[in-house]
Amino acid sequence: MIEGLIPSAGSTTTTTPASAQQPLGKEDFLQLLVAQLSAQDPLNPMDSREFSAQLAQFSALEQMTNVNATLEDLVKAQQAMGNSSMISLIGKNVDIPGNSVDYTQGETANLAYSLGAEATTTKIEIFDATGALVNTINGPGAKGSNLAIWNGLDDQGKPVASGIYTFKIKATDSSGKLVTAETFTTGLVTDVLFEDNEAFAVVNGEKLPAAEITRVSIN
Repeated sequence: MIEGLIPSAGSTTTTTPASAQQPLGKEDFLQLLVAQLSAQDPLNPMDSREFSAQLAQFSALEQMTNVNATLEDLVKAQQAMGNSSMISLIGKNVDIPGNSVDYTQGETANLAYSLGAEATTTKIEIFDATGALVNTINGPGAKGSNLAIWNGLDDQGKPVASGIYTFKIKATDSSGKLVTAETFTTGLVTDVLFEDNEAFAVVNGEKLPAAEITRVSIN
């Protein structure tokens, strides 16, 4: 042994080829089966039961491949139908999460909200752009979706000017406890965008997924 040199064990690390890490498809399975039949000993052929089992495995693999292809086609068809239905929203009013109202003088405004439980008292406070309280009206108190109509008058019964207004819900149940409430803004769908296999509606200049739309109505 030469002084100063320290013997080391040889490396036993093996690397699996990238091709061997890929799952086998039905074509790969068929090629292996054909190769196995070609290489078998004519004097000692493959056992018929083993061969039948391998054919059954190949049949099952082919069926699974066909099922996957069919599911992919169904998903694509469903996406196409969803895209078509989104296009029909253009020019219609929809409700989306929010609490603003683009009010036009002389008209009425829809105030949409959802309650987490049934309420015995539901007060809707309406504020102008400066945050000043304009009016307080009563609204329905059913659990789930509700809609109140504001006539565009202040608490003195006078018409308010056109502009952006906001509203808040104060709902209580029979025991006086607050009921959770979620408010919605009504807006006009002006465009529909398709990005990454998903459809979006453009409402009040904001891009929103279809899942956030809670109500659709004719403008």
